[in-house]
Amino acid sequence: MTSSVEALRWPPSNFRRELGQVRPDATTVLTAYAVLLYVVPSDRRIAPLGGAGALASVLAMAALLWWCWHQINTAGAHAGRTVQWIRVIAFIFFAACMASYVFAALSPLTVADQSVADLGLIRVAALVGILLVASDGIDTEARLLLLVRRLCLLGALYAGLGLVQFFTGLSFVDVIEIPGLTASADAGVGARNGFIRPVSTAVHPLEYSVVLTMLLPLSLALAVHDKHRSAFRRWTPVLLLAMASALSVTRSALLASVAVFLVLMPTWPRTTRKVLIVAAGIGSFAMYVAVPGMASTILAMFTEGDASVTSRTDSYDTALSFLGISPLFGRGFGTFLPAYRIVDNQYLLSAIEIGAIGLVTLLGLIFTAMVLPLRHRKLWDAQPMRGLGPALFASMLAGGMILGFFDAFAFTQAAGTLFMMMGLCGAYCNISNVFSLAPGGR
Repeated sequence: MTSSVEALRWPPSNFRRELGQVRPDATTVLTAYAVLLYVVPSDRRIAPLGGAGALASVLAMAALLWWCWHQINTAGAHAGRTVQWIRVIAFIFFAACMASYVFAALSPLTVADQSVADLGLIRVAALVGILLVASDGIDTEARLLLLVRRLCLLGALYAGLGLVQFFTGLSFVDVIEIPGLTASADAGVGARNGFIRPVSTAVHPLEYSVVLTMLLPLSLALAVHDKHRSAFRRWTPVLLLAMASALSVTRSALLASVAVFLVLMPTWPRTTRKVLIVAAGIGSFAMYVAVPGMASTILAMFTEGDASVTSRTDSYDTALSFLGISPLFGRGFGTFLPAYRIVDNQYLLSAIEIGAIGLVTLLGLIFTAMVLPLRHRKLWDAQPMRGLGPALFASMLAGGMILGFFDAFAFTQAAGTLFMMMGLCGAYCNISNVFSLAPGGR
């Protein structure tokens, strides 16, 4: 099963055949991107490049150029393809960010803000590039499943480091030195109510929670439906990601994890559903008994007042005042710096920076990437592809929820995970369309 247009590969297929070997494709590039995103500490940068200097961001920009090169070389070969709505809305979102950038250039911003606007446009281009490569470059079921399995493995290692930080109180990341990279923030772990708030290789617990909760649905889907692998390989990522979410001492991670389980439970076989519900209950009870005081801390986070909640609610007036200045295009992506105010809500921050048009396109992109895989699952009869549709829906739901709790686009891992998942949603829909039209398909 192949698509009507050759997937992103370099060199071209005829040259690869002459060499008698297969060269890297989009799955290979996205694997490298995920490794750089989750393994290299998020605060490490190539100093001269500033906020765009994360190795993952540099690779994402190269991937965008690769995608553009491929489009030029396959111009005219896309006739007859169904509309790829995720890609279309991604273009509209990028156009909205460009319009905001132009508006910022014509506005009396400070030199510092204008410089940040330049950087913001580069960051948006890199994120959209990863989305496009994932959506257009993964053209077979096997390559998509391979990438998802690799992401679950990386997620297990990522969560495992966070658990080690929780129980030891040590960062381990702060001693890592990578030649050519400098630390842009103080590495380390914080605390809440006497408990360590792990971050793994992220720079903030909320960034950590985005990665955990967006990878958890994929690991659950493979654990339940990917019967070709051993139980240990399938369930270990689920166990580590679920434990890390439960012990993250973060409201958003707990809420998103609960949402993930509620969404996915109806898609599991009845026996599996009963076993997992019982296992989750016993595991939660055992975990909170083994960690004295954790249960009361979690309860207090949802029942008692919190300064962070007050800060978020107070930000609405700030957002409305800035939105009134430039309601349509905002003041430029990335230009509302923390020195002005920490909004702790990406949707409010997007309203300020890219205006109502940009916010609507962002919401449309998240909603489209969320809903389409759920609809396309009907085109699959076999597992695990049929179960992957609801998992992608749950992943986007979790990411969309957490965007309401912090300024996610300011963090490389959070934004990179979100846009990579959008690309996987696009790839899933494209592959299912091809499958349904292929001989023997539905």
